[in-house]
Amino acid sequence: MLNVFRQNANNWLMVVVLGAITFVFVFTFGSWGGGDLSGEMPIAATVNGEVIPMSQFRVQYAQTFRMQSMYRQGFNADQARSEGLDQQVLDRLITTELLAQAAEKRGLVVTDDEIAETVQKRFFGADKPFELEEYKRIVNGVYNTNEARFEEALRRELLAARLEGILGDALHVSEKELLDTFNQKNDRVDLELLKVDPVFWKAKAKASSAEELTAFKAENKAEVEKFYNEHMNRYRQSKKVDARHILIKVADSASDNDKKAARAKIDAALVRVKGGEDFAKVAEEVSEDSSAKKGGSLGFFGEGAMVKPFEEAAFALKAGEISGVVESKFGFHVIKVDEIQEATKKELGTVEDEIAQQLLTERQQKAEAKKLAEAALAELKAGKAMAALTDAKIVKPVADGAPPAEGTDPFAPRVDATGFFARNTRVIPRVGVAPDLVTTAFEKLSLEQPLHDGVIEVNGRFFVVRLKGREKPDAAKFAAERDNLEEQALSGRKSKTVDAFASGLRGKAKIQKNPRLLAG
Repeated sequence: MLNVFRQNANNWLMVVVLGAITFVFVFTFGSWGGGDLSGEMPIAATVNGEVIPMSQFRVQYAQTFRMQSMYRQGFNADQARSEGLDQQVLDRLITTELLAQAAEKRGLVVTDDEIAETVQKRFFGADKPFELEEYKRIVNGVYNTNEARFEEALRRELLAARLEGILGDALHVSEKELLDTFNQKNDRVDLELLKVDPVFWKAKAKASSAEELTAFKAENKAEVEKFYNEHMNRYRQSKKVDARHILIKVADSASDNDKKAARAKIDAALVRVKGGEDFAKVAEEVSEDSSAKKGGSLGFFGEGAMVKPFEEAAFALKAGEISGVVESKFGFHVIKVDEIQEATKKELGTVEDEIAQQLLTERQQKAEAKKLAEAALAELKAGKAMAALTDAKIVKPVADGAPPAEGTDPFAPRVDATGFFARNTRVIPRVGVAPDLVTTAFEKLSLEQPLHDGVIEVNGRFFVVRLKGREKPDAAKFAAERDNLEEQALSGRKSKTVDAFASGLRGKAKIQKNPRLLAG
């Protein structure tokens, strides 16, 4: 972008626009920049050689997690893992990169003028004076990148968005589809429920005896082996190196003279450390990386955590060895490996007791949870109200919407209500993703027979549900909602079209994900 902005730093319009960029990106996207200024750039994935930084993944994951937490009470890290939230976030980032690359191949471009126009429209903030140094500080410090890479990242976002727009231009939604959507959206139910989470019994679980574990392993050999195979990364440690480095930064846009000067600095540092000077001391004095204050130490890292040239050089060294000059997208490095941890793997025989204990404990927790839920269901069938259930472990609703008493176990069985939700909902409030429960609520329960006759299991938790209220669609309101429904339907259809297109791109792309992310 924005050489135009830099050349017109005194122009008040450009000043405000750039101020808006920093404000909106900082508070909307967090540390989203296109790369790290240092050699410490952990990678979440590469797509046809293009890097998706771990920092970008972490910010996107945190934002997604927070959004889920806002709309799903009790949503926690364990549930996020069970639903594969990390892979969903990473796949979205990969899709965006694939679309940007596809747009470039098809000749789509985003000019500086178009970027400037988009920035003005989307990020025009309050009339604040622009400070160029503050802009650089935020880009360098918050996003860990330089201005050129930051601005190029915006260009790629717009390229992906332009291709998405082209894919969605020819889509259409029929009147019947709109009416069906209206009916599904306005057919709503409110459920009263008892939620029983097996985790409540975790702290109360007792370690099994050797005899119990032996018996369990004998009876559930296949289940133990399946758990081991599905969680192999838990028992396997890839090779890691403990390394330190000296970095002399070189910007992509640096002149030949600047590159020669940087090379001269790194060559001088290499002569010093090869000549016997303490590596950490030289790193503290000359390295331009944030690790300089730690003697250049990067700690232990495994494969896929660093940019490729840096990783290849580090993993080729023996403990105590120093590399030659290594060039990466961040500049020139000299690397020293302090220690190596070779790859290890725990065989099934060494961990089967641990696995058996976990499976046995989980089975016992689920049995206790289901027992309580079934006992509560029996009371409800006998005519008791949810708020009158007798088990002392059940947390009852508090008057006036006040929070439960201080010290209440957040995993304790509790009576709750979903509030009204529509037939076409994906996530049921207070429950989560539960398509079978949606079907039950709309097709099996009625105000005449509101209580479901069985305990329902959703994502490892048990629910007893009763219909509390039902709202039917009012056909007279269709005309007022039609345009909004059409916009939403086209957006959903566009999403599916883009996903299908991206799926085709994936089949031909070279995608490498960080093994640490694949391991959860």
